[in-house]
Amino acid sequence: MGSRLEEMGHKLSAPLWSATVLQSNPDDITQIHRENIEAGAQVITTNTFRTTPYALHQAGLSGVDAHTRARALTLLAIRLAWKTVKESGKDIKIAAAIAPLADSWAPKEFPGNIISRPWHDAQLDNLAHHSTDILLLETMNSAREAKGLTELALRYEKPVWVSFALNGEGEIYNGDDLVTTATFLEKRGVSAIGVNCSTLEASQMALKELRDAVSIPLLAYPNIELEHGTGKKQKKNKKVSPTEFVAWADEVKALGVELIGACCGSDHSHIKALAEHNNS
Repeated sequence: MGSRLEEMGHKLSAPLWSATVLQSNPDDITQIHRENIEAGAQVITTNTFRTTPYALHQAGLSGVDAHTRARALTLLAIRLAWKTVKESGKDIKIAAAIAPLADSWAPKEFPGNIISRPWHDAQLDNLAHHSTDILLLETMNSAREAKGLTELALRYEKPVWVSFALNGEGEIYNGDDLVTTATFLEKRGVSAIGVNCSTLEASQMALKELRDAVSIPLLAYPNIELEHGTGKKQKKNKKVSPTEFVAWADEVKALGVELIGACCGSDHSHIKALAEHNNS
């Protein structure tokens, strides 16, 4: 979503990133959903990565105003996704996305589960709308926050998918053990687990270990323009082409990964290439 919005000319910045476009140009959000559906996507993700009360609070709104605005933006994002799916006439699932409370690449900024719980709880209540099919906990950067957020998400009668951001060694970004965390979450009842917004190499390494450790479906949607690095020192590389992406997808599919997509740096051309390859 964010990469495509930047391609369309939008200037995105912290703390709201792609959420600002919901206010200024919601038609562009709809266009991106439509592009991906027409490309062959079977699941689309709501543009709710930073429509959280916490992000609005960071942007300068007071507590009550932050919650009110977050709910309005989140429900708008869900409505745009639902409307596009309905107009397509296809059986597309809608994954309602929720991210770490603080910056995805700054796990030390996480204030702890006691403080984060009411912020996360309010956003999950917004996301568990009847129009959404899946609760997607994505770019999780620590076991602690992932476990706490999962506990809250599992209270709703929706499948919960959990996806982690990785460091260069294939562990959770802050250094926590991925396999130990994944097996814990599988026992708690999550429906799928995987990795996102990480390099193709680190993702593949982690997915192999996950397949040996858990039996639930695996999820993978890598960042296709990152070199190895950490945090804000991660460098952008030349984008992986749709053809190269499909070749990588074949490799992780052979490992037993069932749910495959693409994260930052990608656009609908990558989804189209993957869908056409799978249907050939």
